[in-house]
Amino acid sequence: MDDRLLAAMRCLVCGADGLTASKQTAEALEKTTIACASCGKTYQVSKGIADFLVDPPPEVVREREAFRALLPGSPATPEDWKEHRRTILALPMLDGRPLPKTDLEIWRRHGREAFGICEGLDFRGLRVLELGAGRCWYSAHFARLGAEVVAVDILEDEVMGLGCGRFFEEEEGLRIHRVLCDMHRLPFRDGSFDVVAATATLHHSPDLPALLAEARRVLKPGGLLLAANEPLYVPWREAPEEERKGAHEGAYPLWAWVRFLRRAGFRLTEIRAAQGLVASLAFKAVKDGTRSGSIPGLLPGMARYGILLALSPLQAVRREARARAAGRPMLPLPERKSAYLRARLSGRGLEGEARVDNPAHWGPGWYPPELPAGEEAPFRWSGPRSRLLMPSPRGAGALVLELATFHPSPWSRPVDVEVSVGGKKAGEARIERHGWHTFLFALPSLERGRLVSIYLRVRRGYFRPSEVGIAGDARLLGVACRSARWE
Repeated sequence: MDDRLLAAMRCLVCGADGLTASKQTAEALEKTTIACASCGKTYQVSKGIADFLVDPPPEVVREREAFRALLPGSPATPEDWKEHRRTILALPMLDGRPLPKTDLEIWRRHGREAFGICEGLDFRGLRVLELGAGRCWYSAHFARLGAEVVAVDILEDEVMGLGCGRFFEEEEGLRIHRVLCDMHRLPFRDGSFDVVAATATLHHSPDLPALLAEARRVLKPGGLLLAANEPLYVPWREAPEEERKGAHEGAYPLWAWVRFLRRAGFRLTEIRAAQGLVASLAFKAVKDGTRSGSIPGLLPGMARYGILLALSPLQAVRREARARAAGRPMLPLPERKSAYLRARLSGRGLEGEARVDNPAHWGPGWYPPELPAGEEAPFRWSGPRSRLLMPSPRGAGALVLELATFHPSPWSRPVDVEVSVGGKKAGEARIERHGWHTFLFALPSLERGRLVSIYLRVRRGYFRPSEVGIAGDARLLGVACRSARWE
């Protein structure tokens, strides 16, 4: 941990400054501990990431669970790791990467917006904080421009979390300080940064005014807030995959963003809004309580945004037609995840067999119970990647799942589902024909604990409506589960 950065940090428990770091070497492993002299609280540094995620609130627990459900985990083989590393290093423009055209277009648009809002600024010698850094590609951009960069996020893995920053450090020699923490509770002193930056991050906050106030707190007087790829509200907006997994996805009208920033004490200096047919927002704002007479880009952005709002009825009809053409209507995630979160935190309220009517069992990626014609018991649909929660097996040697696929199509048979128990692969289930099938999996060795996560990922054969030109919503058709138990 850099001494200059350590001097800018504060304890999250007592708020005191003057944190100290000590290194210990044992069995050829170096371990760093950050300690607060006032209250004695310690924070660990592992693989270059300082862990300041102290007592995360349920909203953060839910957000972490939702984003972990988006990806199955670490690449399986060394070659997979090499490909993953190449992809991370190529973000966001992904030149030369063999990815679907739609994915390339989305990432490149994100890159153009994020880099564009930085144009004309000199970052040499400035201290930059990136909120929700994720794969750290935006932090790497600031480091290339000569800034001292600190990246914060709630995920620490090397798939989509802060661990990806290591790739840029090893490949390009960039220095990215990485801190695991809640962006609403930043472990930094007041006025520690010249710039706070974010791309596709601020809208994940369940309390945007509080987040803007925290960003203002850590900025120096006259400091700059940069944001890009923030979604604007439109009535026909389709829920992104993160939201379907349980993450918070706020979308606000353009005038609401302006009001939030002004109330937080920021002065807008530039806005880029609603470019093309994509309702997105990028802006620059200065830590200054005074109001400006005019904001460059606001009127053109308002005009484009007004056009998108006028197109809303047509887009709503188009979305409904896509849902019907896909074979079944879109089902939203349950709005309340409180039962699952309570079970996740305390382990209470779980039976030995996962029951469909008990919401505490079902985590991100699962949809409400259904009772189709001819079925005696309801079941839950899942997306291509899903999790459910079970109590400790307590001596059981196997996991029994009842899975099924429906809605015959050329793309959905056979379906291969990879099953992981407690983070370890237990095997694969191949569903050769539609209907219910029982699968038995031998349990891998599990760490002792009250709760076990069962993770399902469709590896092959999953029908994605986008493949036939229907909405890019991967949850319309999926794998169903009606029973999970230990034996």
